Amino acid sequence: MSTEPIVIARKLTKYFGLLDQPPSNSLKIAIRFCVDADATRIFQALTKPEYLETWISFPGDDVGSYLVAWRERDGYRLDHYRRGRRDTMIRARYRICRRRKMLFTWSMSGERTTSESLVYIGLQGNFTSTIVELHHRGLSSMSDCSWQREMWHNSFDRLARLFQR
Repeated sequence: MSTEPIVIARKLTKYFGLLDQPPSNSLKIAIRFCVDADATRIFQALTKPEYLETWISFPGDDVGSYLVAWRERDGYRLDHYRRGRRDTMIRARYRICRRRKMLFTWSMSGERTTSESLVYIGLQGNFTSTIVELHHRGLSSMSDCSWQREMWHNSFDRLARLFQR
């Protein structure tokens, strides 16, 4: 039996204990996948605005939808446009931003407004591939959780395709 899930659960309890609301009372998303690239390149794709624009994908996006990413003092902001106007703005504010782990608050405003939640992304890997692990907690409703889950799955599919050989 592997002790890895226990270690990860302890780390996440420590990180998610920073939320104002208890994480056990909220909805959660957990995703784990492998990308054919080293952790340094994945970290850049996850943190640099010019790269975020290429892989983050919202549910219901069409050819006229696009994303503009902005660096902010303590994180980044994503402005999503549909039919020529901004419909959603996301603010991500780092609490931890290291080469192999990121912890940030996540809040949305506009047509889709959500309460602040917390996202943890960890990277494990070597020179040829990296395991990306995401935990998103503090989601307040089933519809918000479903939308966020679809957004993360669509986005991570695009991210993995960027690095396909």
